[in-house]
Amino acid sequence: MLIHSVTVKRSFLLVIALVAVSATGCRQPDGPTPTLNEEDSNRVFDMSNDLRAAARGEQSGPEDFANDLGVVFGDNNPAGLAVTKGFAQRLATALVSVPLTDETAAQLARTSWMIAAATQYSDRQVKALQAELAAQLTALGVATERVDAVAAEVPVVQRAATTRPRRWYEIL
Repeated sequence: MLIHSVTVKRSFLLVIALVAVSATGCRQPDGPTPTLNEEDSNRVFDMSNDLRAAARGEQSGPEDFANDLGVVFGDNNPAGLAVTKGFAQRLATALVSVPLTDETAAQLARTSWMIAAATQYSDRQVKALQAELAAQLTALGVATERVDAVAAEVPVVQRAATTRPRRWYEIL
């Protein structure tokens, strides 16, 4: 009787160990990070100029930034374009009266471009991108409620941008 009990316990522990090991392998793999080509680099530079214009209070700044960021989606994803333009408007508006250097404007523009251009990011990568944007805005002295409102849009934009559906085993 004791031998049977030990064998059952070992089998049970083996099954538990296999389930634990297989469950850890079920997370969504990280997607590739998009790279800037020459055209995208020029667009990011334009976007940084638009963000500086918005920070100075120029009326055209937020709209120009939204239009430049919206080019990432083009005409083939109208829903993504609308979501991205909303995000861009909210970000640019949050920066009004915030002193932006060339460097900080370029960082924000590049992060914004990544948010819209990354089409295969995992949930973990999206959260990291969201945290990066929030940290950049917080470092500039943007009010917490504005930071939170802008950062909350990152997963929304990513859902519109993604071309990779989650697989059944990633939901576990």
